[in-house]
Amino acid sequence: MTRTLARLSGNLRGVLWMTAAMASGVCVDVCAKLVAAEIPTAQILAMRAILTVVVFVVIVMCIGTRHVRTRRPMAHIARGVLWYGSLFCVFFALRQMSISEVNAYLFIEALLTVMLAVVFFGEKLTGRKIAATLLGLVGVWVMCVPKMNGFGVPLGIAAALVGAFCFSAQTLFAKIMVRTETNFSMLFWPQLIAVVIWLPVAIIMWKPAGFADWAFSGGAGFFAMSTNYMVLRAVRVADASVISPAAYTALPFSIAMDLIFFDMLPMPIVFVGAGLVVFAVTLLDFKGGVKPAIADDDEAKSLTAKTPSAGDCTADARV
Repeated sequence: MTRTLARLSGNLRGVLWMTAAMASGVCVDVCAKLVAAEIPTAQILAMRAILTVVVFVVIVMCIGTRHVRTRRPMAHIARGVLWYGSLFCVFFALRQMSISEVNAYLFIEALLTVMLAVVFFGEKLTGRKIAATLLGLVGVWVMCVPKMNGFGVPLGIAAALVGAFCFSAQTLFAKIMVRTETNFSMLFWPQLIAVVIWLPVAIIMWKPAGFADWAFSGGAGFFAMSTNYMVLRAVRVADASVISPAAYTALPFSIAMDLIFFDMLPMPIVFVGAGLVVFAVTLLDFKGGVKPAIADDDEAKSLTAKTPSAGDCTADARV
């Protein structure tokens, strides 16, 4: 299996990792939506962060601290704020909409990432990328327009859009940081930052939580770790502007989870939009891609600073 993946181009491997990440990310949404409605969003984030930190601390005690050492503490703080800011917005939106509807609005993240990668990292803006992104946006528009009330934007939709921006920004941070940081450190530090940010807020509005609430919060944490690990693997081998539109694959996963867990089925127009965004992904150029920044976490310590090409999108000077 590993040898088969190694024969694929970097961009295609990145898209496969990103697709798997989207499937895991939908499981995060399911867990978050199953938490009791009376539990505040900030408390859910605090609960999942506490459980995740406990697991990480146990792992660090077993393997040592070298895997969590960092050269970029401020970058970890910024990424942690963006990461959990995105989660807060998404969890808030999930209280008001179905998983598939929320993910439909989150598809704007693909356009944001493509544009930001071109502006800040010098990635090549090809005709295929433009066509794929625009067609994907048309598909999203087809899905979202029936929910709009004139020019007004409901609070849940606004939260989903802000969450998309935060996720796009943290993805680009990850693209930069993989040059010097291990996967483990990039998963570990945001959890500590989340505890620092959300626990004080949660304490103020804390409400009794049952075992199921803790279990679903822990499940959200587990799948979120899996999602971010796979996103990190994706950004190590592929252009950010290529893997980001692969986030459109979250839609069929979302529809399936809505139907299985909540007995909900989107309006038929959603399937029309879904067909457009899936076709948009097929327009991407999967050839090439960047070389893996790090073969595995154990090689991170031997990584030396260098000036990458503009297409590598990982220049240290751009932090």
